[in-house]
Amino acid sequence: MVLHVLMLSRFHYSGVMSHVLSLAAGLSRMGVKAVVIITHCPSSYQEQLRRYQQHFPCFAESRPENILRLGRHYRVDLLHLHDLSLARTAQRILQTLRIPCVATLHEELSPAVNLSLLPGLAYLITPYPAARGIPPGLRHKLVFIPEGVDLESYRPAPKEGFKVTFIGEEGGFTAEGATAFLKAAGLADLELELICPQPLPLLKGRYHGWLLNSSAVLAGSQLVVGRYRGLLEGMACGNAALVLGRSYRGLFNPSPHAPGLPFPELSGEGEEPPCYRSIFFDLSSLLKDRALLESMQEQGRKFVQENCDLRFVAEQTYRLYRHAAGR
Repeated sequence: MVLHVLMLSRFHYSGVMSHVLSLAAGLSRMGVKAVVIITHCPSSYQEQLRRYQQHFPCFAESRPENILRLGRHYRVDLLHLHDLSLARTAQRILQTLRIPCVATLHEELSPAVNLSLLPGLAYLITPYPAARGIPPGLRHKLVFIPEGVDLESYRPAPKEGFKVTFIGEEGGFTAEGATAFLKAAGLADLELELICPQPLPLLKGRYHGWLLNSSAVLAGSQLVVGRYRGLLEGMACGNAALVLGRSYRGLFNPSPHAPGLPFPELSGEGEEPPCYRSIFFDLSSLLKDRALLESMQEQGRKFVQENCDLRFVAEQTYRLYRHAAGR
């Protein structure tokens, strides 16, 4: 029997959007009937969302009554909630349709979120194992499934020069951190590809705004700078990776992270503000040492292939759905 799943999220200028859309595509290829609804979607992105209709039903809709109507129309068997701030809307769907729920925790659980609003919550997925703020009574429902990257869409391409892609998620970095990175990149005379909701003062490079799919930009760069999913997509495209969030964590070395070992910390969280000297040192090391750069690029792609292949992640998620839905 075909499983019908409603995937619900608020719009974010972050990797959450790429995660939801790519997971829906991966599940659809497996035969799951995935329906994606994005609330609070800016008008400038609504046409981009409509393009996903060729792969699965995808809607920009914020009104709870219309979301419920879509759930009824597609006869969904399960709700996958990707933004816990929508718990009250999810509660209405769950109580009316009487279906189970799976939720993904993309960031630290906010104390303002009341998970008791979600009747039938079967599992709480975390794509990064360092989940914080989980009430003791819910820890038995916590499941780690890494984010999946489509390795056919995100793949290496011939690269010219030394372009660096900086992925600045909304709320994922500080103004001081951006200034430190831009200063380091300027000292190294690097060409930047900036993927960010708001422009930053580039000395050399291009500003792309926020992209729902950044594969074309990442395929042409040598190095990706950012955190979480942006790093995974960058490594899939043959980039070395620097971890920069609210703090700077340096060059990500994927070689020690064989399958089965603890998943690495890619949040860029920390108390110490980023220092341009540390960033400049790492940029210079990669610029001067071609062998190191190519090794990091090859190992990064291999890491994503072994740990974050969308095909395997979709299979894991599907098994969880079936268990939650009693299939």
